[in-house]
Amino acid sequence: MSLIDNKGRIFGLINIIDLLVILLIIAVVGRFGTKAHQKSAGAVTKNIEVVLHVKEVRDATANVVKVGDVVKETKTNAVLGKVTNVEVEPSETLVETADGRVVVYPNPVYKDMLITLMGSGSAGDNAIVLGSNEIRVGTSLQLKTNLYSVTSTVMSINVQ
Repeated sequence: MSLIDNKGRIFGLINIIDLLVILLIIAVVGRFGTKAHQKSAGAVTKNIEVVLHVKEVRDATANVVKVGDVVKETKTNAVLGKVTNVEVEPSETLVETADGRVVVYPNPVYKDMLITLMGSGSAGDNAIVLGSNEIRVGTSLQLKTNLYSVTSTVMSINVQ
């Protein structure tokens, strides 16, 4: 008795194509069956405090950012958190003096802001996710409320 007979059956029992289809179905069912029982890779929901730096905004924008604002991410509309602190200071500009020196001078028009957010997110071994965004120090985030929209940079992250 040969492995494959003249009709293309293995040991005279089952066609090769039928066997491959059955194995494929078993593999797919097995994959989805084990995936349903897997847990996430260490991600736990925690309170996350993020300090954001917003550069060069005008007074009109700086005046409407208030403690207690619920801030969303512009693209996904996901809630990032609630503003817990706002610090506004004049933006610094490099100015060349008459004698050729370059000095740092406070900009009379633009302000810089440090916004502290407290939000709920997941912190795992590989990433910290706030809203639906992975955040890291140096990451750019676009924030919005119904009154303002600004682009910020993550300065620090404190997972509590």
